[in-house]
Amino acid sequence: MEKSELISLFRLRIAVYKVGCEKGLWPNLEDNAAKEYMQYLFPKSSNIALFNLMTNIVQKKHTEYVPADQYNLFHCPIQLDEDIMSYLKTNSDEGVWEFPEGALAYIQSQATVVCDNAMKAVYIGKLTDNLSDMVHVIAFHYNNIFTTGCESYPYFN
Repeated sequence: MEKSELISLFRLRIAVYKVGCEKGLWPNLEDNAAKEYMQYLFPKSSNIALFNLMTNIVQKKHTEYVPADQYNLFHCPIQLDEDIMSYLKTNSDEGVWEFPEGALAYIQSQATVVCDNAMKAVYIGKLTDNLSDMVHVIAFHYNNIFTTGCESYPYFN
């Protein structure tokens, strides 16, 4: 996997979390002072702890729609999640969490592959297919969730 693909997937995960918080789909950790709490508990690795907490919260929502034996943006194969964690460990500055143009605008900029709109969870293929294209398909479906309200959570194997 190329580093650019990993960064795109990582940034998409954070953007989806942020927009989902704005839309009320899952709790916003910043409202609960979780960031400060993580900095207190884990001073050297607070961003990693916060990222894991964020991922677990959003994954809980996804279990309502995505079949249990399938992967999604917040539950990837172990090797991919390890690569994301390695990236976060070496790039833990605040810049990776920020979207100057806005998180929804970032998702929309990544949603360059047009797909059929779905009214429920949608299978988008195998992750071993082109990961770069897969990120764009995932972005399309999350953009659909946030702009139309259709709960078309994308999943893959």
